[in-house]
Amino acid sequence: MRVRSLNLNEFFNVTKDLISKSSPIHISEIEMPLVRLGKVHLHWCDNCNLPIVEEGECGNCGRESRKVDITPPGDVRPAFDEDIELIRKTIDNQWGEEYSYELISEGKPIVLNGIPYRDRMDEIIVDGEVIGALRYNPARKLKGKNPYEFILRPWKGLKKPDKGFVVVDEGAVEPILSGGSVLAPGIKEADTSIEKGDEVVVVDESKEVLCSGSARFSGTDLIQSSSGRGVKNRWRGSDYSPKEKEADWDKVVEANGPHINERVDKAMRFVKGKIKEHDLPVAVAYSGGKDSLATLHILLDAGTDPDLMFIDTGIELPETLDNVRRVAQKHELTLNKREARSGYWKNVDYFGPSARDYRWCCKTCKLGPTSLLIEENYDDGVLSFIGQRRYESHQRMNQGSTWDNPWVPGQVSASPIQDWTALHVWLYLFSKDADWNEWYEKGFERIGCWVCPASDLAELDKLKEEFQEYERFEEVLEGYAKMKGLSERWIELGLWRWLDIPENMEELLEEDPEVVEYLQVEKSIEDMLEHERTRNLLNALCDVEDTLFEELDRDEIVRLHKKALNCVECGVCVGRCERDALFFEDGIKIDPDKCVHCGKCLGKCPVVHFNSRVLFRQLDE
Repeated sequence: MRVRSLNLNEFFNVTKDLISKSSPIHISEIEMPLVRLGKVHLHWCDNCNLPIVEEGECGNCGRESRKVDITPPGDVRPAFDEDIELIRKTIDNQWGEEYSYELISEGKPIVLNGIPYRDRMDEIIVDGEVIGALRYNPARKLKGKNPYEFILRPWKGLKKPDKGFVVVDEGAVEPILSGGSVLAPGIKEADTSIEKGDEVVVVDESKEVLCSGSARFSGTDLIQSSSGRGVKNRWRGSDYSPKEKEADWDKVVEANGPHINERVDKAMRFVKGKIKEHDLPVAVAYSGGKDSLATLHILLDAGTDPDLMFIDTGIELPETLDNVRRVAQKHELTLNKREARSGYWKNVDYFGPSARDYRWCCKTCKLGPTSLLIEENYDDGVLSFIGQRRYESHQRMNQGSTWDNPWVPGQVSASPIQDWTALHVWLYLFSKDADWNEWYEKGFERIGCWVCPASDLAELDKLKEEFQEYERFEEVLEGYAKMKGLSERWIELGLWRWLDIPENMEELLEEDPEVVEYLQVEKSIEDMLEHERTRNLLNALCDVEDTLFEELDRDEIVRLHKKALNCVECGVCVGRCERDALFFEDGIKIDPDKCVHCGKCLGKCPVVHFNSRVLFRQLDE
């Protein structure tokens, strides 16, 4: 049967102790709970007009920084040139040509803060204030519109836009400023290009900005309607005033020097302590991403020359592969690399597209090969430093800074940057003049496998534009959708990214077939053990020749049978065997002469742990 997972609402309910009890944010029509994964660190030096990553003084002027009020979890990051270009393009399309320069002047550091939404949504922080948010709205995509829109937080004195404006009479001003709604009878004028649901700016007759929100009617209907609420106002004009002071990222790095140095010193102490504690070969699990790159530089700063461990899953971006090679050569480090024996394309026909609640690909394409890499290169195990951060997910927050992965025996994992935000990481990398993956400068927040279900639609659209091989994955999705009778929207909205589709995505659908659950045909123990491979794997539990079938546990035999029929040769089980009794021969096999029936190889297995999205595969017997 299909693996049961929590949808987004259930997830927030069972983690309610980690979620703020305060009111939900109202920056979108979809109210999302606040998610707290750690302390929100962002501060601002108003004198130098630049971000500070910790509470305390600015390293440039020595003045105390001010905390910035942003939405948790607060994993802020710098805006690169392509980020800024997209922000400007969206603002200008929405509010009028060059209106973006009214909101964001040149020569200032811009910080982005990803916040909860059905897809990508980033608060835009300029001058230490949230001036709005850029979001990718799938609902607009369904209507054939540009999916990007800017949610404006206006301020007093802001210039009236050329588009997307609503003018109210003087009698409506005081009620609106007091928190009242923008009622249709008080509307005197509106941009006729406004469509229902569009973001609008509300001004009075003297063009003074009052508030912003979403239109309840089209521009024409806003003028003609004689009753009801015309605009769902969200933000009233604040007292913020844009600052003239400019600063570049070099100045930001300098201002944050004392804070970053303190973080690095703590991380180096952590690294040295773990090396002393475990007395194992040292490696960095390098992915080609920013977090593992920062982890590598911490070890280098600590005087350690680690090996690099890299798994080529077969679904890595070419720029990632180039980055891995360059970094290894630049720092003259040993690169222990392994390709996934059980590749994504080999297994997607069996498992179906991977999903956020169905991550078979991580086990077969990454963790299994990692287990084999460790077995080949580190006889007694390895201390692997990993660029994991608490701000990435609840799971990583709860995992702590040191852990053992049940899928990868022989590896002790430790993260020296567990409590860092993305801005800590980037400022450290800027200070080291590090060689990061160029996809970050294309608007990607994280870098991983290019078929990853954790990607948002904004990233997937970017891949379609710039990465030709993405067509291969679209063919997989189209074939799967056709087989299941799923509509084009299943692909268009990226619904393949879940088994249990979150309610906030289901709301976008009118009528789509439900995901079909497939049941396996039940077999008897005798039928299963008649299969040669299943009988061979039984050696893991007992001496096959001296065991009575009726004494065996049926559930265990079912797991063995699935493993025998559907082995994808990922290598997870091979890494667990201390007797070298397991080998590949068109699937996994056991050498009975070496096996001691300890059962360690029967731990977590992808083809057992993850049921296939398609029918249980039956091989010819």
